[in-house]
Amino acid sequence: MHEFYLIKKTETQDDDFFQYFCRNIDNYKDIIVDYTTLDIDVYDYIFDSLTWIPSANPALPGRPKDLGLNNIGITLLDEHSAPSLIAIFTAWRDLFKNGPSVIKKLIYFNGYSEGEEIVSFNRDSTIEKFEKMIKLSKQLSSGDYYIFHWGI
Repeated sequence: MHEFYLIKKTETQDDDFFQYFCRNIDNYKDIIVDYTTLDIDVYDYIFDSLTWIPSANPALPGRPKDLGLNNIGITLLDEHSAPSLIAIFTAWRDLFKNGPSVIKKLIYFNGYSEGEEIVSFNRDSTIEKFEKMIKLSKQLSSGDYYIFHWGI
């Protein structure tokens, strides 16, 4: 599961804050504005397009600028991330509206057909998640918030 927290920007958010935010999340409920998740199968399905999003890595000193989301760690998104987030999740939402009620993806392992697996997820609940990400991203555009992403 990938978690996304829309949080208010404050003057006291330093490297330590972002490093330990998810470990002490109960201490920060006053700055959490909204929250959503993406199922790992959905995340993997749209992964390539997520690598285009401007981001920062709060796990490293100075929060260096980057592109994409950290799969197994934390990522910080700000107003510079918003246009890409909005465009990407809007495109996926609109594409999925034309799909079947259950989205399926065949996964091949090392090119051998005997290792096939089908991953599936519900179209409508996935569209709702995309719409939530669009909503969070529009709020992010103001420059008053961050989206804190916590990967699996």
